[in-house]
Amino acid sequence: MNILNITEKPEIDQSIEKYEYQSYEPITATDLNRPGEIRLNIETQDLFTHLSRSYLVFDGKLVKNADDAQYANADVITLTNNAMMHLFNNIKCQLSGQEIESLFHPGQETTMLGLLKFPDDFQKSTGLNQLWFNDSGAKAHLQNNAGLGVRQHYIIQKPDPNGTFSSRVSLKHIFGFYDDYDKVV
Repeated sequence: MNILNITEKPEIDQSIEKYEYQSYEPITATDLNRPGEIRLNIETQDLFTHLSRSYLVFDGKLVKNADDAQYANADVITLTNNAMMHLFNNIKCQLSGQEIESLFHPGQETTMLGLLKFPDDFQKSTGLNQLWFNDSGAKAHLQNNAGLGVRQHYIIQKPDPNGTFSSRVSLKHIFGFYDDYDKVV
């Protein structure tokens, strides 16, 4: 038995040459502006899905009122750190009808997990794409609270029109299961 032969050269498998991302929309008749279940189904297809590298995309617009009035650059308004996860009260991951993981209050849970898991420079790299930029103060001042100022700039000042945003949240950020399970389905 040669299972402990440490002098043997390792086998390097480079058979996966590229990733292709597939887009899935919520099931029809799902109104994202009303409370209720939002379900994404990935039907049996001729593809391999690498769920630990998958993500959810949230496109939205922050407006003052129902008339779609835009915020001005000087308005002290933005979304909270890790805002997209605070939109839900429960998130479940199921494979073939079997529940893998379920989170109640995912905004609070993923914020606590992220504060422990992400390095300090995460917010300066891909973190802002998830609206992840920690507050540096307790008050809503653009000058004294770096996190608030950066998120406000990202949503109110930077896009055209003001208030539009696109946020991409990795399933690894939501479900701890994918930190340990890095296989394709």
